[in-house]
Amino acid sequence: MEVTLTGELEAFIQEKVRSGRYVDASDVVRDALRTLEQKEEFESPELEAAMLEGIRGPHHPFGPETLEKIRQSARAVQG
Repeated sequence: MEVTLTGELEAFIQEKVRSGRYVDASDVVRDALRTLEQKEEFESPELEAAMLEGIRGPHHPFGPETLEKIRQSARAVQG
């Protein structure tokens, strides 16, 4: 696969490698793609619909049980 980058993006990648956090340019790109993948999972239409339902619905006290229900619902949507 061949990818063309702007000069600014190439400089950005080189700076990340120079920082010592990444081994090489491929490592930077892989991390960026993983981050993009996570962002897309987070911004799912299902999650947005569930959030809107919660905002528009009746108020319920928030506690550990509520958080666990949210996590279970999110897992069910992803799975």
